[in-house]
Amino acid sequence: MSAPRSALPIQGKYLLITAGLAATIVSLRFVLLGAWPVLIFSALDIGALAVALHIFNRGPVPEERLRVVDGQVELERLDNRGRRSSVRLPVFWTRLEASGRTELDCDLWLVFRRERHPIGLCVSAAERRALQPRIAAALGAARN
Repeated sequence: MSAPRSALPIQGKYLLITAGLAATIVSLRFVLLGAWPVLIFSALDIGALAVALHIFNRGPVPEERLRVVDGQVELERLDNRGRRSSVRLPVFWTRLEASGRTELDCDLWLVFRRERHPIGLCVSAAERRALQPRIAAALGAARN
């Protein structure tokens, strides 16, 4: 499971440059009227947007891997800061729990004894709801 992320396409970069130029041209009118701080704040707005897009594209995409191997359920998680964590649980004693109060809410956990490990944190509730039967089937097949 990985978070959906699309890089800014070249058309988006052109749109950002065009928006910056349009903001500069509009701000020049205010400079001519004597309100020169408008140009500075307009440049700061476009610059902040460019920095935010750069930071967004630079970070790793959050992802989770759930595998059933040799009687073990292995959950590997990579968060948006690049930190990696891994949990191994015995497949025979691990169960899948799901909860959701509404159609838009669905949470999944792998439960072993008193440990609860959330899964599917990087995908939407609808995708977690679609993954639930597949994960349950994989756990059931590994137990048999």
